Amino acid sequence: MKNSRLIGVYANGQTAGQDSPIHRDNLPSEPGHTAVLFCNDYWATTWGGELLFCNDAKNDVIAAALPKPGRIAIFNGEMPHRAKSPSIDCDRLRMTIAFKTINKDFKYD
Repeated sequence: MKNSRLIGVYANGQTAGQDSPIHRDNLPSEPGHTAVLFCNDYWATTWGGELLFCNDAKNDVIAAALPKPGRIAIFNGEMPHRAKSPSIDCDRLRMTIAFKTINKDFKYD
């Protein structure tokens, strides 16, 4: 993310039943990217906890990333997305760190 300026770093932890709402990290007027680092050292596929990416209307899932240990998902911050919580069978906290950016050449009014 060479042409980006860091504007925030967020540590997140989720247990079963704590789905996040569908949201955007950047407004169209403030273009940027988000990098999500999955921090767990082990994650069973059956535990869920996917990072879901939605279409602009927020009515369809168009892509998903499992919280594989050490995986980094980098995406346009204007893309609607949400974090699904782990399944009830999971005895671990789903841990991520999100790095939110704006384009370096962006100027606030």
